[in-house]
Amino acid sequence: MTPLLMTLMLAQTLTYPPTHKSDVVDDYHGTRVADPYRWLEDVDSPETRAWVEAQNRITFAYLE
Repeated sequence: MTPLLMTLMLAQTLTYPPTHKSDVVDDYHGTRVADPYRWLEDVDSPETRAWVEAQNRITFAYLE
């Protein structure tokens, strides 16, 4: 990687969209396991679609 490319990469500041955390906790045989991002598993929900679209805008802008 060239020094110029490294400088350009470091100069870019990416601001990611906020990702909320839920209070979902599973209990597996007495062991509690937090799953704060379970809401993202519902790929058809409006919240998940909006989050993915926001992430894609940042990603594609960076890659272009």
